[in-house]
Amino acid sequence: MEGPSLHLAAEQLKPFKGKSVLIVMGNTKIGKERLAGKKVKDIFAWGKHLVFQFDDFAIRIHFMLFGTFEAQVNGVWVTGDYRKAREPRLSLTFENGVMNAYNCSVKFIESAGAKKEYNFSVDIMSPKWDHKRALAQMQANAREEISDVLLDQEIFAGVGNIIKNEVLSLTYLNPRTRVENIPKKKLTEIIKETRKFSKQFLAWRRKFVLKKNLKAHRKSACPHCGTKLIREKTGRRERWAYWCPVCQVLPSTKRGREKGKQP
Repeated sequence: MEGPSLHLAAEQLKPFKGKSVLIVMGNTKIGKERLAGKKVKDIFAWGKHLVFQFDDFAIRIHFMLFGTFEAQVNGVWVTGDYRKAREPRLSLTFENGVMNAYNCSVKFIESAGAKKEYNFSVDIMSPKWDHKRALAQMQANAREEISDVLLDQEIFAGVGNIIKNEVLSLTYLNPRTRVENIPKKKLTEIIKETRKFSKQFLAWRRKFVLKKNLKAHRKSACPHCGTKLIREKTGRRERWAYWCPVCQVLPSTKRGREKGKQP
């Protein structure tokens, strides 16, 4: 689940705020029994984290690569982006519903105000998002490939593989391009498109039309020229990339469409 989906999940789960945990289940090993009877003070999202705040501690659910959730809230079922596993990592039952989290990491935060400990200037969905900081951090990682930098949660918290692939297609950039070979103007464009697409992602997710609006991620043809997309793992993170050999040319090559060329 990516940032926009977690932002939506936090909204969908808000009716659990002020409710006490009646039943705790799941295969997590963190000592989940501690949650029984505790009242939820707040629910918020940061990047790929979903946080439930209780009196003097919180639980952080990190959805990593393929984590997801499902919940019944006041009789209505809502779900995350991926297929659920057989057994939830954590299941919380309240008087008005239940939340099940799958394929995720669950940890305690020993704080009565966990929200204050998060830096929302790096959260792509936050009103406090700082694009100037993002630019400085990108330039500080000049030797990194752009595909890795976009997935760096210390720079773009909440950005996942879907957003990465779509933004690189929109900006005509090869995923293997090193930041040092991308002009400042282009880096600024990438930041702008990442923020813009993340918000669009959320709008599509609300209407259950995200998948049909994707143009590059898990697609076979380039949305710009129709050329067959290349699918390969790129960067240190070895995440799947979908890119066009005509429109998304590495700076070292001289061929390709004008929009695809990198100075």
